[in-house]
Amino acid sequence: MTFSKDKNILKIQKIELEALKEVKEIATANDIHFFLRGGSVMGAVKYQGFVPWDDDTDIAVPRKDYSRLITLLSSEWSDKYWMASYLNGDEIHSYFPRVLLKPTYQDKLGLKSNNHLGFTIIDILPLDGVPASSFGRFFFKYEVMFFRLLGAVHTANYKDTISQHKGMRKKIISLLNKLHVEKMYSQNWTYDVLDKIYSSRMGNQSKWIGTITGSSFDKEIFPSEIWGRGTFLPFEDTTFRVPARWDDYLKQIYGENYALEVPRVKKTHQLK
Repeated sequence: MTFSKDKNILKIQKIELEALKEVKEIATANDIHFFLRGGSVMGAVKYQGFVPWDDDTDIAVPRKDYSRLITLLSSEWSDKYWMASYLNGDEIHSYFPRVLLKPTYQDKLGLKSNNHLGFTIIDILPLDGVPASSFGRFFFKYEVMFFRLLGAVHTANYKDTISQHKGMRKKIISLLNKLHVEKMYSQNWTYDVLDKIYSSRMGNQSKWIGTITGSSFDKEIFPSEIWGRGTFLPFEDTTFRVPARWDDYLKQIYGENYALEVPRVKKTHQLK
């Protein structure tokens, strides 16, 4: 099936590719490696680049490198991009950091904001160890879910954050918001708690690892060999690292028929 790309999406994808290359250059210079994640892996496998209708990019960074990369990107590292993080005092309303366009560059490109901080183009997620037993992973999942829900209550009225939640989670967040439970704690407190949970196994050679801070929760947890050291696949005019067993990775997240199915086209490149 052939797609006619939206001109705005083409513009955004060009910007994202440029930012990814800048991040890759910094990472490589500091002996840090990262993986493409989620839909970006799908794009590398099926289209040797961006998914035609996709306008966001995610990367996953092993915890041992994650903190170093965040420190590097917290300084002035680009003329066009900057990184927002709750650890730097930014009101990002997200545990994981995000790379955004600098306001002057965003204005020059004529792009409307896609969240309350401006224009996000890359999400940076840690790749963490999780319990080895199925019993341990079960409780790990719900411990994480509990604190993520508590954190989300603080942003229940933000369109660009609440829209990331679906089904029962969205209903629970709305209920907790009506009960005003967020007055009992700060959002950053929940992020600090989650940081301790996520990073608690960073020193171990975990048999199971994943990006459970991502949108798919436990679907993003895999045996460590699925990620492995990764493999490089063509992506537009360059290459990026993806999970070593990318087929198993994509089947778990998107289903057995991911290679044949074409999801509905989404447009998220600007706020209405």
